[in-house]
Amino acid sequence: MADDRVRSLGLLGALGMCTLSACLVPRTTMQSGGGAVSDGQQHNLLANGTFEGGKSIPWSSSFTAPGSGEVAADDGALCLRIDHAGSNNWDAQLRIREMVLQRGREYSVSFKAWASAATHARPKVGMAGPPYAEYWADTIELGKEPRTFRAGFVMKGKDDPTAELAFHLGGALAGAAPLTVCIDDVVLSDPEFVRVGQSADSTLPGLLVNQVGYLPGREKLALLVNDSEAPQPWQLTKAGAIVLEGQTRVHGRDDASGKHVHIVDFSSFTELGKDYVLKAAGESSHPFAISPDIYQSLKYDALAYFYHNRSGIEVALPYARERQWARPAGHMHDDAVSCAPGSGCNHTLNARGGWYDAGDHGKYVVNGGISLWTLLHQYERLSTVGKSKADFEDGKLSIPERGNGKSDLLDEARWELEFMLGMQIPSGPQAGLVHHKLHDSEWTALPMPPHKDKMKRLLYAPSTAATLNLAATAAQAARIWRELDAPFAQRCLDAAQRAYAAALKSPALFAKPGGVGGGPYDDVHVDDEFYWAATELAITTGGASYRKAMVESPYHGKVSAKSAQGMGGESAMTWQNTESLGTLSLSLVAGRLGEEEQKLARAAVKDAAEHYLATLARQGFRVPFAPSKDGQFPWGSNGSVLNNMMVLALAYDFTGEARFADGVVSGMNYLLGLNPLDRSYVTGYGERPTRNPHHRFWAHQLDQHYPAPPPGAVAGGPNSGLEDPYAQGAGLKGCAPQTCYVDHIESFSTNEITINWNAPLAFAAAFLDELGQREASAP
Repeated sequence: MADDRVRSLGLLGALGMCTLSACLVPRTTMQSGGGAVSDGQQHNLLANGTFEGGKSIPWSSSFTAPGSGEVAADDGALCLRIDHAGSNNWDAQLRIREMVLQRGREYSVSFKAWASAATHARPKVGMAGPPYAEYWADTIELGKEPRTFRAGFVMKGKDDPTAELAFHLGGALAGAAPLTVCIDDVVLSDPEFVRVGQSADSTLPGLLVNQVGYLPGREKLALLVNDSEAPQPWQLTKAGAIVLEGQTRVHGRDDASGKHVHIVDFSSFTELGKDYVLKAAGESSHPFAISPDIYQSLKYDALAYFYHNRSGIEVALPYARERQWARPAGHMHDDAVSCAPGSGCNHTLNARGGWYDAGDHGKYVVNGGISLWTLLHQYERLSTVGKSKADFEDGKLSIPERGNGKSDLLDEARWELEFMLGMQIPSGPQAGLVHHKLHDSEWTALPMPPHKDKMKRLLYAPSTAATLNLAATAAQAARIWRELDAPFAQRCLDAAQRAYAAALKSPALFAKPGGVGGGPYDDVHVDDEFYWAATELAITTGGASYRKAMVESPYHGKVSAKSAQGMGGESAMTWQNTESLGTLSLSLVAGRLGEEEQKLARAAVKDAAEHYLATLARQGFRVPFAPSKDGQFPWGSNGSVLNNMMVLALAYDFTGEARFADGVVSGMNYLLGLNPLDRSYVTGYGERPTRNPHHRFWAHQLDQHYPAPPPGAVAGGPNSGLEDPYAQGAGLKGCAPQTCYVDHIESFSTNEITINWNAPLAFAAAFLDELGQREASAP
């Protein structure tokens, strides 16, 4: 989860200067005046040039350190406040992308601009990525009064389907900061272009479904957005014929979505088929399937995410599945990473491998810990109460280790575990402690494939939280690999015990907030990590000291239904709130702790699941997740939904009560389209999937030379905080919690993807596919 600062490197030069083979010949020089800009919106390539209603998308701001400031759309203008101008022209900029420029076309540029003090600006049209060739550019003077500027050019180079218009405002251009620069009525006109139609989001359907489909024997619900207080008739159709009819159940106003909704319940219909469509009140749903195998591919695609995001290894065919997703190995130099300045160490470690955490190239032990635990927990569920362990054995995943005689699920988990083991300090006064994170010294550009990232990599100071994450997951791994690879299991156990002992000696080493080049993942409450680690070690070893620490913890035998510190909303666990993980492990594998401890843990799982069922029953969109007390959704709300679905799945495993399984179904319905945005938050699944997640390699939206994401990556989802400039410019201020989302690569606070959200997606998809298999094989 990276707080990005993306840079567009403009090429310096005067208007009309040739740059590479795409050089353009200027048709006119830039002229200024005080008159109004002519109405060119019909031929305007820019989706937004007037900033009405406080909306600035698809414009975004960009600051490159030390450049800093803030953007806002207000009073019909887009204004960039520059607190620090930085060193380069591009260190402070406004830009808009996603336009197509075509060879031989004549283009005209016009806009109004002004500033809070005399300054300069450098508007340009050019490539959005390397080699950053410019098609037109000029340097202009701005004053306090709005002035109109006009220019034109002829496109002499090749077609560019991902060009950008940018205003460079930093460095020597800016003069004395702070200052504010505003633009309005911006037009990039192509006389042969005519804007027609509306955006997809402006015509959302009023009848919402799981866009992938429904399991035959499980609850099947849809939602009708309708203001009527009276039930409405609905029909389930196939090929135009009505196969089932009924009346909606009025739920009423739903605060989380801001909608008035009706529930359509067609659970009684079990006939298999594709292209079913619901109809009600003049609305039609997307087509969907009813089948026991609707999650069969998703359970594998969600796990494939981890191979695609491996560090230190080539992502190659045939494992990458398609050539567009193959790439050379990234960050091979992580085999000798030195300590960051101020980290209190001077050694180097071999920390190659592992998974890239999210949209950036950082590797974080605390987020790797919960992600690794989730994959290992899935394996322990399959080995105890699950019925589909064979689906994840050797040869089932598309990874290089297939054919080694070991579970592919464990092979993938081990890739991260080896990295985490490498982050442990082997000797010296800090021996046993674990470095908190490893990432670039500065934020890298977007896009940036891993193998082209040449930024210096650094180890950041060890932390108690990271040390306990290794203690917990290595202890978990030790019992799993005990019969599979005894030497590796012993290595894991040794590392776990050394880490736990080191954490006891240094119980208050906390990561610093903020920082550059990677996310902080700061956590100053580690009592929950101590409980988690002690429980995992107690399960694995039966050691008296570990058991004593487990029993004496206030978290003993509990599964948190409400997230405690930092993250907001109701979530069973997050990277910062790990108190539930030990109890969840204990609910599956008691080890030497005995049956009574397992009964206590399973009772806690059921209690938390009951809470989530009550939560979803109160909501129109039936999500097993509630916002925080102030009604806000947190960063990564979809991850919280998925973690709660894991608890519901285990409750079903332990009780056999169908209502818990239906709770998992409800959560997946929400993620796959049954939400107020009619959005499937999983790439490649549904009629309207997330297409443009925040990711440095899957960056087709910015540059056609990069691929779109493969199927199976889940976006972080609605986030009331709107912490990125793109989301802030989307006109979402005051948005209902479930609608605070933008499907754009630059919206890192709503549309990033990361390992700790995809791990529970893999767990939930496997659980639901297992349900489907049971149904299909039932007499």
